[in-house]
Amino acid sequence: MSKLKALVPEYLKDFTCIGSTCEETCCKNWKITVDKETYKKYKKLKNNDFHPLKDNKVIKNKKSISDEDYAIINLDNNNEKYCPFLNEDLLCNIYTNLGEDYMCDTCKTYPREFSFVDDELEISLVPSCPEAARKILYSPNGICFEHIELDYQKYMDYKKRIYTKGRFLSKNAHKYFWNIRIASITILQNRNIDIVSRLTFLGILYKKVNALIKQKNYQLIDDEIIKFVNTVENLNDNSLLDDLSENKLQQALLCKEIILGLENISLKNKDSAISIFINSTIDFFKKGEDADKLLNEYNFIIKNKIRPFFDSDIGSMMIENYLVNKYFLDLMPFTYPDDIWKSLIVLCGDYFIIKSLMFGMAKDKDSIKEEDFFNIVCAVSRRLTHNSNYYHYLIQNIENWKLDTLGGLYTLINN
Repeated sequence: MSKLKALVPEYLKDFTCIGSTCEETCCKNWKITVDKETYKKYKKLKNNDFHPLKDNKVIKNKKSISDEDYAIINLDNNNEKYCPFLNEDLLCNIYTNLGEDYMCDTCKTYPREFSFVDDELEISLVPSCPEAARKILYSPNGICFEHIELDYQKYMDYKKRIYTKGRFLSKNAHKYFWNIRIASITILQNRNIDIVSRLTFLGILYKKVNALIKQKNYQLIDDEIIKFVNTVENLNDNSLLDDLSENKLQQALLCKEIILGLENISLKNKDSAISIFINSTIDFFKKGEDADKLLNEYNFIIKNKIRPFFDSDIGSMMIENYLVNKYFLDLMPFTYPDDIWKSLIVLCGDYFIIKSLMFGMAKDKDSIKEEDFFNIVCAVSRRLTHNSNYYHYLIQNIENWKLDTLGGLYTLINN
């Protein structure tokens, strides 16, 4: 059988679904699409005691735009919308009765994500799955990457799910994708400096690269990258950040406004983990209207509860691994093909949201623990980053507050 070369994080080799022992299930509260090929398999089933199309459990999708979302699974109509094929042991009845070949592409592949870059397959995991999140966040030596060989046909069967963002790499600026990407991950994994400095240095690099792109001096990009990475590697202080300033009041007010707005995006189920985190943080900001009092308490929680966690070895490792995984997963810096700066806004925005949701948790605790961070990351990934409206909302708010500059992003993340 022919083989396919794939670039993957090392943690992928150790990942397996833990089934009914998982503290979460991927079979509730999400729209589950069924590809056309799988739907046809169901139609061909004859005289079978178990039939997926019985009782309208799988229905054609009237809003389908491709063969990938040809049909949808009709979730049970209760507060937590469970897949009707989920049995009492939290296992899949389709898998149990018919086998893996009858599972739709969505269920076969989750929590894996696929992309092609220059005809090379990349696979990573999304941290909305708790077991995937453990593999991502608890990689002690950082996330390392390697090439592996896979059975070609098995992964080509998922071709309808693979989004080929890599097509843009033939354009002038994008042929420097690999060099920018490697440099960015190198900076994000530089443990000689704190996370805020790493993100800010990334911003300085992107400003330089963006300027060369606008001037169409593409041939100078590689030299600029090498020079900058060497500067950061040899840096013993944060002198490159001397011209930046922070505004804690602006940061606190933006935190309040953005978290309030997240209610409209994620709170379909008031009892979900993300809803509890959001409401707790909203309660923190609603405690008083006095700006000075709010700011004092905001700064107290940052200094005494949140910052100690992020300055700790475990906290710094977990947030680094989250950011590096996101960078790889989203094909940064060209998540938005025409604007590498938006990738930085997204990366800083996610970091800001995760830290903001800690305020509701921190107000009732003496300190933030690693399990607190883990739970927030899983909830954010499950209910926010999977939502197509989330990043549009986040970018729009950061731009409206005029924090989409390097100085603005520094204000956003520096606490």
